[in-house]
Amino acid sequence: MGNFSTTGGLMIGIFGLMIAAYGLNVNSPFSNHAFTLGVVCAASGGIIVWQGNRGQIRAMPKYVVESKRTDSPTDPIKYRNLYEGCPVMLRTVNTSGIILECNNAYVKNFGYSKEETIGKSIFDHTAEKSIDEMHKTFETWKQSGKVENVEIWFKRKDNTIFPSLLSANNIYDEKGKLMGSNTAIRDISGIYHAHKILNEHERQAIQLDELKKVNSIKEEFYMMVAKESQIPLEPIRKYSQILNEIPPGDLNKKQLEAVTEIYDNAVRLEQLMRDITDVQKLNTNTMEFKKEKFNVDSLMGEVIESCKPMMKDKKIDFVNSVSTEKPITSDKKRLGEVFFNLVQNAVDFVPTTGGRIEVGTKEEGGSIIFYVKDNGIGILEKRKDFVFKKFYQVDISFKRKYGGSGFGLIICKGIIENLGGKIWFESKEGEGTTFYFSIPK
Repeated sequence: MGNFSTTGGLMIGIFGLMIAAYGLNVNSPFSNHAFTLGVVCAASGGIIVWQGNRGQIRAMPKYVVESKRTDSPTDPIKYRNLYEGCPVMLRTVNTSGIILECNNAYVKNFGYSKEETIGKSIFDHTAEKSIDEMHKTFETWKQSGKVENVEIWFKRKDNTIFPSLLSANNIYDEKGKLMGSNTAIRDISGIYHAHKILNEHERQAIQLDELKKVNSIKEEFYMMVAKESQIPLEPIRKYSQILNEIPPGDLNKKQLEAVTEIYDNAVRLEQLMRDITDVQKLNTNTMEFKKEKFNVDSLMGEVIESCKPMMKDKKIDFVNSVSTEKPITSDKKRLGEVFFNLVQNAVDFVPTTGGRIEVGTKEEGGSIIFYVKDNGIGILEKRKDFVFKKFYQVDISFKRKYGGSGFGLIICKGIIENLGGKIWFESKEGEGTTFYFSIPK
């Protein structure tokens, strides 16, 4: 009978460990139940083996784990090896919460030797944040005889802590008296960290969604302000222009200066509103582009005519160096806007006397290269990375008579890239700047 119980207990123990190993895979179906069942079977099989080899003991006042090998056959040794070699942290405790035995995985994870572990209270190895939960779990175990997958934070010898899932089942003596429990502890640091990352990603996704909503409201507000501002600006610009054309003598010098200033600022404000509108359209991909076939020289002729008035005050030498009459298929109106912005930018920074601005083209492969070259103040090396950023100006203290919103270059970049080209520049401080942009033929 003793041999039968020993063999049967060993088989049950091995079967239990196999089921517990299956349950270690948290992605497997019913992993938690499988793990708990496996631990119970392994513990039960061990008890059967132990009792079969020590059948002469009829009563046990308390549970004692033998740490020495017996003189019996190899079965108890195999069971002991299964207990010690289990990859899950295992410990055996009595009804007072004192650790009676533990396996190698437990010793390795906690950093204590077996001598330091056995005889200690389970609460000595519990992290401060889980002390209350451990007391509650311990009482639940004593009342119900079972604990399954309770999250407990444990504390290692080096005071680091880690999360785990704790499961326990009862051990009884031959008279059915509760002696203690076998406890399995699974370190879930990896799972816990993964959940934390997922939760953080979810939180960031919610925040991003909220930011997108706020940004959408902001863009709608900008568009509304820009459009509504153009309504009162139109009559201001119109009537100030009429006043500026009154025959000499009807207005004195001071009055004429005031009218001119009103007109110039109305024009600047109109340009600012148009720039804001264009930037928002580029940001939301709502800017319309209408491509058509036209000759490069006809585009440049229109550019020269629209930009000539900007040259008067500084008496700037405006040079047209167009070298191709080839046709191109693109958005003629948008390219005109790009040239206007680049020329306006150049006008602001050329010298008050001897200023020179050159516009031109050249063919290169399947593209036409356009350029606007000036002999202005140039761009500092440390500021070159910020040229195509919003609100950038080379020198904010420099008085800009034409525009000055800081949107011009970012609008140029957005238009060119939407037309399939690219924009760049070359500049040297004190010697001027050349802006280039390419457009596919």
